[in-house]
Amino acid sequence: MSSYRRYNYRAYPTQGQREALSCLYGACRYAYNWTLDQRELMRRRHGRMQSCTQLSNMFTLWKREPGMEWLLAVSSTPLQQSIRHADMAYRNFLRLYKAGRTHIVTNRRTGKKRRTGLPRYKSRRDGEQSAEFTKSARFKVGHADGCKWAFLTLPKIGRVKLRWTRELPSKPNTVTIMRHADGSYEASFTVQVDDKADAPEPLHEACGIDMGLDSLMSIVYTDGTREKIPHPRTLNRKMRRLRKLDKQLARETKGSNNHAKTRLLKAKTYGRIRNQRRDVAYKLASKVAGENQAVALETLNVKGLARTCMAKSLLDANWTRIIDRIQQLGVQYGRTVKRIDRWYPSSQICSQCGRRDGRKPLDIREWECPQCGIRLDRDWNAALNILDAAGLAESLNARGGDVRRRLAQTGRNADAREAGTRRTARLH
Repeated sequence: MSSYRRYNYRAYPTQGQREALSCLYGACRYAYNWTLDQRELMRRRHGRMQSCTQLSNMFTLWKREPGMEWLLAVSSTPLQQSIRHADMAYRNFLRLYKAGRTHIVTNRRTGKKRRTGLPRYKSRRDGEQSAEFTKSARFKVGHADGCKWAFLTLPKIGRVKLRWTRELPSKPNTVTIMRHADGSYEASFTVQVDDKADAPEPLHEACGIDMGLDSLMSIVYTDGTREKIPHPRTLNRKMRRLRKLDKQLARETKGSNNHAKTRLLKAKTYGRIRNQRRDVAYKLASKVAGENQAVALETLNVKGLARTCMAKSLLDANWTRIIDRIQQLGVQYGRTVKRIDRWYPSSQICSQCGRRDGRKPLDIREWECPQCGIRLDRDWNAALNILDAAGLAESLNARGGDVRRRLAQTGRNADAREAGTRRTARLH
C-alpha cells in the first residue's frame, strides 16, 4: 500500500528570485480570488457553476485582455493549480451546505453574519504565501551525493538553493514553494512512498496514554514500565520577548520602517515557537508509534477546552497535533491506534478495584481509594484505565495484580525504574 508524504526543505532564493516569487504569489492570489468571483457570479445569475476546465479556459482568455499582461510574466502552472484549489474549496462548501453542516456565526465586533465554510479571499497581507508546481511545469531537482545543498529549477524563477537534509525516496510529483510570515522560504515536495517499508520494530505490546498539562503525556506500558513526558511550555519561554515586542510596536507609527522591522521580529519569534512545538509533537509521535504495536488514546474536546481559562497552556501543549500525528504514523507503520469514548471517566475510577470515586479538582494529583486503600497517582491511574478501556491491558504480564498496582501507585517506591524493569530511551 502506498501513500503520499511531504518532504520540506529550507529554501534560500536570491534577491531577484524573491522579487519573481513575489510576482508569482500575487498572480496566484489573483487567480484564486478571480475563481471565487466567477463561481459566485454564475451561482447567483444561473443557479449553477462552471466546471474547472471551463474556468481554466476562461482564465487563459482573460490573461490576454488589455492590462492583464502581468499574468503572462509568470508560469501558468501555479495559476491553474490556484484555480483548482479554489474550485475544490467552493465545491466542499456547497457539499457541506447541502448536507446542513454549516451554520451562521455573528461577528461580535461588527455584528455581521456569515456562513462558515465559504472560501475567503486571499490577501497580500496574509502571513503565508505559496505557489504549487506540478510535473507539467517540468521542475528539476539537482543534488550531488554527499552535498548538503541542492538546487530546485523552477520555470521563470531560476535555480533556487535548498538546504538538503535528507534524500527523497522517489521522484516528486509536485513542489510547493512557500514564504512564511517571518520572511523565510521553504520548498515542500509531494512524494509517493510505500507504507510499512520503514516501520521500526516495536519494543512494547501496547501502551496507554493520558494527556495532561502538568505532564504532557503519562504513558504506561504492558510490560510493567511507565514514564512521564514533561510539558515543554514553549510559549512561556518566549512571553517576555513577545511582551517587549508588543510594547515596541505600540510606540511606533504604523507604516514606518521601524514598525515593519518590529513586526518581522515578532513573526520570527512566533515562527520559532511554531517550529519547537512541531518538533516536540513529531518526536513524541514517532516515539509512541514506533515503540508500541498498539496505542490507546483518549478522545479530547480540544475546542471546548480552549474556551476555558486553561486555553493558553492547552494550546501550547499541542494535543491535537500530537494525537493526529500518532494516528498518521499508526497507519504508516501498521500499528493499532484505539481511542476510547470521550465521556469515559478515566480519572475517577480506581484501576485496582474499579470503584468510581467521583470528579476531582485539577489540583488533586494524588488520591487514596477508600475501598482498596491504595494511594493512586492521578495520571498513572488514568493512563492504566485508558489501556483497560481500549481492551489492550490483558496481555503479557500487565494483568498481574502487583504490576497493575505498581503502574498506578504514587511515590518513589512504585517507580518502574526502581523496580528493575527495562526502560526505553527518553526523549531529549
